[in-house]
Amino acid sequence: MDLTLPARAMGAMAAAAVGLWFWRSRRPPDYESPFGDLMGAVLAGLAVGRLVYLVGEGVELWSRPLDVVMVRGGITPGAAAVAALGYLLWACRSDRWARMDYLAPAGLLGLAAWEAGCWWQGACLGSPSGLWWGLALPGSEVTRHPVGIYAALLLALGAWGLVRWGVRWRGVATWSALSWAALVRLLVPWWSVETWSSRTWWYALGLLVGLGGTTWAIHRSARRAEDLPASSGLVAKKP
Repeated sequence: MDLTLPARAMGAMAAAAVGLWFWRSRRPPDYESPFGDLMGAVLAGLAVGRLVYLVGEGVELWSRPLDVVMVRGGITPGAAAVAALGYLLWACRSDRWARMDYLAPAGLLGLAAWEAGCWWQGACLGSPSGLWWGLALPGSEVTRHPVGIYAALLLALGAWGLVRWGVRWRGVATWSALSWAALVRLLVPWWSVETWSSRTWWYALGLLVGLGGTTWAIHRSARRAEDLPASSGLVAKKP
């Protein structure tokens, strides 16, 4: 019995919770359940992504229902991302962009912890590398890129950037986080197998959607002069 998948999910939730606690002073007014909304998105993404993955692998879930959480394997990232974003759009509907902008850095931090969880599955190493930080598989002298750690560090850097510099326009943090996550996943295969993956088109689509959404959010807010209030967080104040 293998519990690495739920362990990675718990690590992602814990990291997101820590992030929300650290920048709790930036929480939008009257937003009482940011952690609940983010965890709902995580669970929706994991559930849908895992089910789509297992069905695609030909697993008969009616005869092996515990395979959803108890075996090695992964999730289908495109399906997981669509489910998570769909849940957030619904859960944050009363003040969608202010709330999702506040959740965006915590989401990236949770994804960083998920990627770092590759250590639990023994799946962090990629293509051969002669760099001093390269690591070797047990019993091997060939050092390799720790691709899972690369992804985790880049995602954490994105979260830090959103919190450190913030954004002026409503919705930009949300779309920027999507763009950054997609870009990281687009780049990782080059360190892993030195070629594009079978999921490249999903990540490319996510990057394009995120960039398009960022452009739309800036244009929309600039036209309406709807800068985020300082109390909602992730804001560059006007001089």
